[in-house]
Amino acid sequence: MTAENDDRHDRYTVAYDQEEIQFPVWILMIFGAGFLYASVARGSMTLFLTSVCFACLVYYSYPLLETGKPRLAANCDGLFIEALGRIAWREIAAIDVVEVVVRGSIYREAEISLSEPLAVALGRDAPTVPLYRRFMRRPFYLISRSKVRVPLDILDHTPEEIIGSLTRMWLYNRGRRLNRP
Repeated sequence: MTAENDDRHDRYTVAYDQEEIQFPVWILMIFGAGFLYASVARGSMTLFLTSVCFACLVYYSYPLLETGKPRLAANCDGLFIEALGRIAWREIAAIDVVEVVVRGSIYREAEISLSEPLAVALGRDAPTVPLYRRFMRRPFYLISRSKVRVPLDILDHTPEEIIGSLTRMWLYNRGRRLNRP
């Protein structure tokens, strides 16, 4: 699934990019399998522990292989971030683009400032993450109790398009009440 603007459901979803992001995970898998084979062939505990380290890295990075699953979504009720939950538009104080420089490369991230601390903003919409997914990579990180950052360069649309769509939906929906049954 790619990023889409679905008029039937009035929503916007974004998934991980399908091009370059999977390659390092596949390389980790190959190295892990190679070290596991070498540890069995030689009976070496050191090689086995190395293969376990590679397996842990693959486990952590596995969500990068799930390119069809939406990581970021928005509808008239709020902004959904996978493994974080849905934040109502009225709880969001600002959506900004932040440029982060790492070793000379510039990465863009969405910084979502909340009007309340995260625990209050999520309320009853906090998700229950299954036990097996708790230690996997998440598509966000917390800056403070009321700021969340989402890396945009790994998603399947340009950061400008994502921020533009989210800002437009936030400005339109922030005064509306939630559609709850």
